[in-house]
Amino acid sequence: MTSVTPKKILFTRSLSESHYKFGKDLGLSLSDHPFITIKINELKSCDIETINAFPDSAWIFTSRNAVKSVAPILSKLSVNEKRRIYAVGQKTAAELAKLGLYASVPSNHNASSLVDLMSQNKEESYIYFCGNIRKNTIVNFFHDQEIDYQEIECYQTKLVQPDVTIDLFDAICFCSPSAVNSFFKKYKLSNSVPCIAIGSSSAVKLLNYTEHVVMSDTATIKSMLEICNEYLNY
Repeated sequence: MTSVTPKKILFTRSLSESHYKFGKDLGLSLSDHPFITIKINELKSCDIETINAFPDSAWIFTSRNAVKSVAPILSKLSVNEKRRIYAVGQKTAAELAKLGLYASVPSNHNASSLVDLMSQNKEESYIYFCGNIRKNTIVNFFHDQEIDYQEIECYQTKLVQPDVTIDLFDAICFCSPSAVNSFFKKYKLSNSVPCIAIGSSSAVKLLNYTEHVVMSDTATIKSMLEICNEYLNY
């Protein structure tokens, strides 16, 4: 009986042991090499003052990293039980729920869908907890609607390019637009190598570099691995 060589998959972020096991069970050979690093900012007294100066503003979180930055200072913030909170995805909402904060989440986990959700509620002002690298979708919405907002930088994303022999891999997986940008700063792919995107933002960014883009059914690593299996093994 001839053994089948497992398809080799590169993830541009770190994977857990459970991810590796899931991939192995599917007959995939996984490697991870992060193309971005994240530094959580320690919010200062001036940030706390800014947040407390707008006790009625709705809060926006587009990443769990922003939630982690706010968590240590939460007890110093003015509590308004009527404050509306928005989160782009369920994982960010779950991180907020650990702090007793419950967020509205759009049906599609991206900034455009979040803007659609916010436009239905007509808040007077917002506090936007974000990173140093962000899309302009939400800020453009504020400007177009002439809505007041404050921006709190909660974390910093740094692009890094590890040394990887790209030609060894049958597919490359991307979990953020920043990882896409970082990867293609250093590497090029042959036209036949599929790029798997965790969501629409990453998929759109990938289309700037390749036509071979496949988006996972849900925004999870396991869904991406299932797509790899279906795409490469069937």
